[in-house]
Amino acid sequence: MVRPSVIVQRVLLILVSVCLSVVVLEAGFRVAHWHRLTQPDNEDHPVYHHRLKPNWRYPQHSPDIDTLATTNSLALRGPREYGPKPPGVRRVLMLGDSFTFGVGVNDGETFCDLVQRRLDQRQAGVEIINAGLGSYSPLLHYLALRDLYLPLDPDAVVLWFDFGDLQNDFWYERNVRRGPGGEPAACDPNYTDGRFDRGRYLREHFALAKYINNKLFRTIQKAQILGWRRYLLIALRGGSAKAAIANLKGQERRHTDPLHYDQLLMIRDRAYLPEIERHWQRTGGYILMIRDLLKARGVPLVLAAYPYGVQVGPDQWGKGRTAFGFEPGITYDDPFPFELMAGFAREHGIPFLTTAPAFAAARQEPLFYDWDGHFTPRGHQVIADALERDPVFLNLLKHLE
Repeated sequence: MVRPSVIVQRVLLILVSVCLSVVVLEAGFRVAHWHRLTQPDNEDHPVYHHRLKPNWRYPQHSPDIDTLATTNSLALRGPREYGPKPPGVRRVLMLGDSFTFGVGVNDGETFCDLVQRRLDQRQAGVEIINAGLGSYSPLLHYLALRDLYLPLDPDAVVLWFDFGDLQNDFWYERNVRRGPGGEPAACDPNYTDGRFDRGRYLREHFALAKYINNKLFRTIQKAQILGWRRYLLIALRGGSAKAAIANLKGQERRHTDPLHYDQLLMIRDRAYLPEIERHWQRTGGYILMIRDLLKARGVPLVLAAYPYGVQVGPDQWGKGRTAFGFEPGITYDDPFPFELMAGFAREHGIPFLTTAPAFAAARQEPLFYDWDGHFTPRGHQVIADALERDPVFLNLLKHLE
């Protein structure tokens, strides 16, 4: 008969062995996947979900990008500072995500910088403030505008809508902590559906937990949606299960909301229009909250949109597009996403501008990075050129005179 003390010793030995194994595995994954653990682009924030660091340098690297971005003391793009507004100066605040921020270009090359220089040459007395931040969408724009940007005293706001915003709002809404009236008070990434998200905490702070989640749990989820046979065939061909899920149609989609896996659902296919319109109700509601917040201060809002490379030409965003389920050599130029936005803006009295025609006219040039998909420096020039002659933007500037 084994003595109790021996059993305790064996149990302790097993526990110590397990703990040491976990520590060794964690250390190994941290060394092997250090670049995936670090967050060079943003930090979690309990109110605004994530923010950039102020006065920071952000190297931007990808297979076709090697640039540097900086932030000022307010964590806004570029070195230019924005203190109390000088007399006679009018400010136009540009809200947007990584395309507005200018991932892929250096300071001075963003369309906000280009527009600013052209206005300075005309001595227009207008400051363009680049408030773009990666993965921001109308919900987060509302929170940041309410607390961080209204104190800058903007005279007008342009909201650059990204077609990926539909999915971002879908996920961020689960992190919302609401005020007494039900309004969004904060968007805390560590809370999901009102409770502290232990799983996310582990994934964000431990490489082993992140690896197990990505390689095991998410693999099982994708295989259940696609079916194990189809999933294995895709894996053997070196394809993307995420892209295959994004392209599911009809009865194949019964196991999942397409927005779960499809960041660019809004531009994929008119067949998805019922789902797109359903989710647009959420995002449109946040846009109206931004409008009403500004309207109370007498500040006009303009809603603006730009295309993705797949909407512009068959060779734009040529390689990276396949990971998102878009076919190479095809232009997805159905105008329904822009029509949806234009109709919404018209219904709610919001001026709307689109740069899609300007991109279409310049489609023979490389306007989007081949792998990364963000604007090239030439793409930013196309937007700046479009704004210089766009009647909606020109009317906005005239309103500020």
